[in-house]
Amino acid sequence: MPAPTLESVIDAMITIALVDDRVLGLEFTPDGVLIRLPTTRKIAERLDVPHYYVLPLIGMLEADGLVTRAERVGIRTTPAGTHRLFGRIEQHYAGDAESLLGTELFDLVRKRACQGLGP
Repeated sequence: MPAPTLESVIDAMITIALVDDRVLGLEFTPDGVLIRLPTTRKIAERLDVPHYYVLPLIGMLEADGLVTRAERVGIRTTPAGTHRLFGRIEQHYAGDAESLLGTELFDLVRKRACQGLGP
């Protein structure tokens, strides 16, 4: 079993939300859009690795300011993390996102999520 990478963890998060669960939990704040992410256990199950393989990678995303973790609240993106996730979604999962949200809503959320955060 190969160790997961940051990209494989991000892909697992997106796949769980858009394909497996077909639920995208969004929070709109004055600072931007936050996405509620799957649990580390669910990500590990998707990657077919023990959950403790995923923990350091989530920690790296947290150290980079892309996600936050809180007891009983879960993992959420920061506005910068949402921007990164939407970049990945646009590159590889746009069809899945549009299938779930519809084209208009996907475009609106993407624009709001990426507002003021660069290209």
